[in-house]
Amino acid sequence: MTEEDRIKHDAFCQKMTAELAPAGAMEEFLASSVAEEAWRLNYSRAQCNNIVAIGHYDGTGDLFDIEHPEIHTAITSATVVRDRAKTLELLSLYEQRIHRSLQKHFEQLQKLQAERKAGRASDLEKARLLSQLAELQHIPYIPASDGFDFSNHEIERFTTAVHRLRLAKEADVTYRKHANLWELPKKPSEPKLAA
Repeated sequence: MTEEDRIKHDAFCQKMTAELAPAGAMEEFLASSVAEEAWRLNYSRAQCNNIVAIGHYDGTGDLFDIEHPEIHTAITSATVVRDRAKTLELLSLYEQRIHRSLQKHFEQLQKLQAERKAGRASDLEKARLLSQLAELQHIPYIPASDGFDFSNHEIERFTTAVHRLRLAKEADVTYRKHANLWELPKKPSEPKLAA
């Protein structure tokens, strides 16, 4: 890889890895694997285009004496594809393998992230309930004593959001009554035509 390509590669992989938002070593590994495979897939596709472009510089295009530039380009490209079909077929096979690998890593990453988020949501709900119990008992709540890494501020924000959502759901019923949204609107009647 040239230094210029290395800079582009690193920027591309860093950006994609950041967008995948991994947490922990395994998620980081899978996210960087997805980014690397995506780079390789783009590189392979570029090589296919470059092979076709070779025909415009290696003399293949000189074999055809056609004045119309678009027809000349099409015939030159078609000749390169015909003459280098084995190479293009091999690149296509590589692309399929890279794509499968990318998809496998991405699915594994999504599964790990979903499990992590579900576990965190479950833990946050438990911490919320324990925090409320401590408040009712007039004792301070220390999340770490129950094995949680949440701050009391996080738990309070979550608790507030849970209760606001419940109120919003109750208010939704009241609003639908108020706005008369209980029935589906009836189909407007067709205007009568003058006889």
